[in-house]
Amino acid sequence: MSHPRCIGLAKITACLGFLVLLSTTYWLRTEVLALNELRFSADETRAQHELTAYEDAFPHEEERYQVELKNYELEIEHFKTMFALYESDYEEYARRLEDKFEPPQMPVRPEPPRAPEYAKKLHEINTRFRARKHHYFEMTSRLNWVAWIAATALVGGLLYLIMFDSAGGRIIYFAVLVMSFMFMIGPSFHSIISAIVGFLEPPSVY
Repeated sequence: MSHPRCIGLAKITACLGFLVLLSTTYWLRTEVLALNELRFSADETRAQHELTAYEDAFPHEEERYQVELKNYELEIEHFKTMFALYESDYEEYARRLEDKFEPPQMPVRPEPPRAPEYAKKLHEINTRFRARKHHYFEMTSRLNWVAWIAATALVGGLLYLIMFDSAGGRIIYFAVLVMSFMFMIGPSFHSIISAIVGFLEPPSVY
């Protein structure tokens, strides 16, 4: 095999290694986005449930507001009376402090129980998240071998080109090698993403 053919083969090997590493990186990102989408779908379900509950309780909230508004007016009147006593008759003011004036309060509205459909949907999202997370690590353990072969091909091809391609472009090869180590090989980008996924907690069902 002639030297130019070796140079060409090294370029093809480096390009294929780079493309495979890039593809695995975006595949991992896709999985992380899918996991986060599941988590946010649980938040969306809760938000929709809370909005429906608020709409059902809206007439009661309006009545409660009217009662609280009347209580506020009573408190303002009591404040004005007590302030006038404080300025004119301090002894009467001190005596009336012991009365501990409180306006009447509304009874507390009980919270409705969780609908079975709502709880079931949260449990389904939780289960799907856990299954997707297990699938992620199962596939990553296999993908790690592919990434290892691709990284070896990339680094080997670039090193060969740096050492033997005397026609020029060694600075470009070296720059690509440094960038590959910085973003895909050296800091182990795949491991960083896997660590992030490992810390992701499944959405709560409560």
